[in-house]
Amino acid sequence: MPAQPRPRISVRPSSAGSGLWCDEDVASGCVVIEFDGDVRPDPARYSVQVGIDEHVHPDEDAVASRDLTRFRWRFLNHACAPSCRVEGRTLVALRDLEAGEELTFDYNATEWSMAEPFHCVCGVCGGSIVRGFAHLDAAARAVRRAWIAGHLVERINHADA
Repeated sequence: MPAQPRPRISVRPSSAGSGLWCDEDVASGCVVIEFDGDVRPDPARYSVQVGIDEHVHPDEDAVASRDLTRFRWRFLNHACAPSCRVEGRTLVALRDLEAGEELTFDYNATEWSMAEPFHCVCGVCGGSIVRGFAHLDAAARAVRRAWIAGHLVERINHADA
């Protein structure tokens, strides 16, 4: 079966500085982007956790040069009511997205513990501190049930075993 073509996306200004945006409509369940880069065991400012001890990091030259074409996933912003979720090394639309909509994911549903916690500016939560799933209470974890990353579920299940 041939791979589905990825939707066109671009880096544009957002309320958080820069963000990643849909340039065309995206169907629910569609893979929007793949997380490429070096896989390391520890989190960093621009990494995304994709496994229990796996964090994808962009090339440092791309970050330093402010290159907008390489490792575009590093421009994804956090939202407490996200448009996408992380599934392994892919970003998947949680619902149908319209052209011009910002692509976001919930860092608290992907990262076990953030390398650099921050105050949320998504407008939904009232400015909570985003620190990662390990720091959430049971109610906050339950809210994220529909978009929690599989590696966090696996980590919790191993801890309970």
